[in-house]
Amino acid sequence: MLVKCQTIITFIEEMAPKSLAMEGDNTGWQVGDPGRPVDHVLLALDVGEQTVAEAAELAAQLIISHHPLIYKPMRSIRFDLPLGRIVSGLIRSDIGVYSAHTNLDAAENGVNTALAQRLGLVEIGPLSPELEGFGRVGRLPEAVTFAQFIGMVKVALGIPGSRAGGPLSRRVSKVAICGGSGGDLWSKAAFAGADVYVTGDLKYHTAQEILNAGMNFIDPGHFASERVILDPLAEYLRERITKAKLDVKLSVSRTDSDPFVFR
Repeated sequence: MLVKCQTIITFIEEMAPKSLAMEGDNTGWQVGDPGRPVDHVLLALDVGEQTVAEAAELAAQLIISHHPLIYKPMRSIRFDLPLGRIVSGLIRSDIGVYSAHTNLDAAENGVNTALAQRLGLVEIGPLSPELEGFGRVGRLPEAVTFAQFIGMVKVALGIPGSRAGGPLSRRVSKVAICGGSGGDLWSKAAFAGADVYVTGDLKYHTAQEILNAGMNFIDPGHFASERVILDPLAEYLRERITKAKLDVKLSVSRTDSDPFVFR
């Protein structure tokens, strides 16, 4: 049975409706033909030249990424510049790209739920009712010291280290999280009564404000706090594909990498 790319995208949009995306976010099709036949899909956090090469090697016709390939309107497509080379490679290889960004962040079973579950939280709920799914708050099954929790986060996310602040001896039970860049939401975490806030891309003064509010923090990085969605997303799509009796293979990118390296 011939399967079109848009069929797979319909499954994505049922899980993460585009209506959940923040205003101005370029969620949706980036490159390609929704009507193109597909039998292999590659899931990735980002789309770089290495991702395009990986998709071509796998003979995948569609890349579904979390971060949009195109953030701002392109005035030109120059093949001597990074973005132009990526777009050129996609077109030459006839590979489409669809990005599910802030809608996947906010979705009930999206990035933030995946992060909360990966960290072993229970009694998971929204960080704040008005945030429409951005961020989660939950509890650890048993209270641990902050030092122990830092170690748990490193193991859970497969990272060698993180930026952390606050007393190492503090007992941690209630945890607030926001995948990606959640520095602006720290006050919501404090209002929720969290002992520690886990998010990426924290700025210097934001970290100071968090500590001054009496809350600890862990910054595992943008990449690690969001890549946790790829395996659950693959599992969801496989279930939908199997239920629909479609012959489509799914792969999770092995070339995704964090631009920051701990030395």
